Amino acid sequence: MIGEIRRLGNPMVERVHTPQSPNLLISQFLLVMKGHPGTGKSTLAQALARALRWPLLDKDDVKDHTLGLPEGNTLAYAVLWQMMATQLALGLSVIVDSPLSYPVAYATAQQIAAQHQARLLVVETALPAVEWQRRLEARPADASAHKIRGWAAMQEQLRRYDECWRYPIDPAHHLLVDTSQPVEQTVRLVIRTLYGGGDHESSR
Repeated sequence: MIGEIRRLGNPMVERVHTPQSPNLLISQFLLVMKGHPGTGKSTLAQALARALRWPLLDKDDVKDHTLGLPEGNTLAYAVLWQMMATQLALGLSVIVDSPLSYPVAYATAQQIAAQHQARLLVVETALPAVEWQRRLEARPADASAHKIRGWAAMQEQLRRYDECWRYPIDPAHHLLVDTSQPVEQTVRLVIRTLYGGGDHESSR
């Protein structure tokens, strides 16, 4: 059981204290977000990046520049995975923000984490349908062209997905969070889970 997570200077680092090993240094982490548009995925990812001082890689930042290209979405993921692997190769923990809607994306994250001996945690965001709809309808009209805005557009996207996002994830590295809760509370839950002080089932 983890007894304490210390701050060295300002950032929270991966140093934990246990009765058996008072200065155990945990290996690096790969924290991968999962969730539909409008479920608070990016808001949580940004809050975690600020709290942990880890690099944040957002697939949408890449897709903004690949949208008009053939297989632009596939290319965006390829670039994302390469950047993620580079951060891990440097010995850094990293947060990756993407929907992770397809099982191949999860498998890729597993493979890259294993290659770099990084501890994987998939943080999946969800919230009650009424609040989800409200957030999608409130998205500004000038949002990025490839980002879904409005409930009808989301329902159409779900039809195209054809349940593909409902693939099994190893419970050992899966945390489902309810993003209708305060973001600070959810950040604390994720950090506790990363360092062994929380369960991996759900915050809902």
